[in-house]
Amino acid sequence: MTKLAARYRPGTYPRGEDTRRRILEAAIEVFARDGYEGASTRKLAEEAGVNLPAIQYYFGSKEGLYRAAIAHIGEQIEQQLAPVAEHVRAALAGSGLARGELLGLLYAMLDAFVALVVDKKQQQPASRRLLIARAEAECSAALDLLHDAVAKQLVGPCGALVAKLLDRPVEDEETVLRTLTILGQVTIFCNKGALRTLGCKDISEKQLASIRAILRQQTAAIIGAVKEVAQ
Repeated sequence: MTKLAARYRPGTYPRGEDTRRRILEAAIEVFARDGYEGASTRKLAEEAGVNLPAIQYYFGSKEGLYRAAIAHIGEQIEQQLAPVAEHVRAALAGSGLARGELLGLLYAMLDAFVALVVDKKQQQPASRRLLIARAEAECSAALDLLHDAVAKQLVGPCGALVAKLLDRPVEDEETVLRTLTILGQVTIFCNKGALRTLGCKDISEKQLASIRAILRQQTAAIIGAVKEVAQ
């Protein structure tokens, strides 16, 4: 359990871990389906198969449960991205990485992000994606937890690689903007409109391979064009 979820955990109850997890999973489904306002504590308890006081016992309140549900999703995303992010950080801790090696590391990060967003075998379940979309629409402060996880395991490592490739400081605004623009090539596929335009309900394996290949080509073109202009 990472610090991300622990922030909104009132205490540790070893014998109740299964119950706590069951409440969290049920809460994700209910909040995704009904929204925060539409999800009563009674409905949440019924969905989880627990009595009403269990919500307060484990999470303090409906808001505490909502925050914990978002944190739970953030933790899962963090765990999914962590292996490649750690590999990138370890590589950057060394010295003398060539441009091709830096691009290869950036491609690996982008592949992991594509898997998270597009690959139906690895992406988050529909209820989790719907809950995040609802929270975004409601401008929920609870999303800060998820954004922190993504910043740590995706934006940070990608930004460090882009900075090296462009010979710019990692905190430079242009570096940040370039990084977000590159990642934005993937987030477009979070939109149902992209699937509608493609005329399909899910991305096929062939389309997934094409997305990865095109993403690499376009990212290399972006980096190359910026370097050419700078010279």
